[in-house]
Amino acid sequence: MSSESVRDRWLSIGMSVLLHGSLVALLAVGWWHFRHPAPAPTPPIDATVVDARTLKGAGVASAPTPEPKPAPQTQPQQTPPPPEQAAEGPPPPTPDELAMRQQAAQQEAEHEAKAQKELLARQQAEQEKQAREEQERQAAAAQAAEDEKAAQVKAAAQARQLAQAKKLADARKKTAAKLAAQKKLAEERKLAEAKKLAAQRQAEASRQAEAERQARVADLQRSLREEERASAASGALASWQSELESRIQQHWIRPPTAQQGIDCILNVSLVSGGEVTDVTLGQCNGDDAVRESIKNAVYAASPLPPPPNNIAYPHQLEIEFKPTN
Repeated sequence: MSSESVRDRWLSIGMSVLLHGSLVALLAVGWWHFRHPAPAPTPPIDATVVDARTLKGAGVASAPTPEPKPAPQTQPQQTPPPPEQAAEGPPPPTPDELAMRQQAAQQEAEHEAKAQKELLARQQAEQEKQAREEQERQAAAAQAAEDEKAAQVKAAAQARQLAQAKKLADARKKTAAKLAAQKKLAEERKLAEAKKLAAQRQAEASRQAEAERQARVADLQRSLREEERASAASGALASWQSELESRIQQHWIRPPTAQQGIDCILNVSLVSGGEVTDVTLGQCNGDDAVRESIKNAVYAASPLPPPPNNIAYPHQLEIEFKPTN
């Protein structure tokens, strides 16, 4: 609460105390006048005008008044009762005094009623002021309570937001750590697989190198064997070639146009068993009659003799025909 509001509150309290003191003083004065009315006016004095001459002769003794002679008592008379003596105290008020008293009492009553009305009005105004101040205080207290509640709600919301942000940050941190761990594990697995693959490749390369070495050795050995067989078979093939030429020449009928030094390349198609299916001539220095006679000689020599060493008949066979006569 500010110093200005405290000063205003003390000022209002002082004014209220002063107002109540004034009202109490007015009530005390009214009550005093009501209990002690104004003194009644002095009744008029009955007086007799005295002449100055009378006053001058005041010093001369007046002649004594002769006493009356008593009447003859013929008959006793009843003595009248003595007059009632007036009661001691002030004389009763006159009608004017009563009217004045009544008017003064009425004025006093009106004054007191007015004071009471003003007092009630001031009290009502003070009560209304106090009620307004109480309402304002209650409104301020309610507003303060509402502000406090709003502040608490805001603080709770901020606390929840902070908690959620912390929870989200923790979750993100855990997720990042988990992803980092997974990434590291994946990298380790990848590295291990790479090492394993490199080892496998190295082993495979070693096996391939060994296999290639062994294959080269085997090829070399096979080549040697084939060369040995080829060298052995070359003679047999040359002998078979000569046999084929001799067989064809046995069936060749030399035409009249044939000259010495005939040399022709024969392309012979065979089937299993040495049967000739087709004959074509390549390079040949003979004329058409020579060519045709040579082809007929090949067909006439079918089936041709088998190759040496139980070798199967080839499907295509090239024979160089050079007759000797």
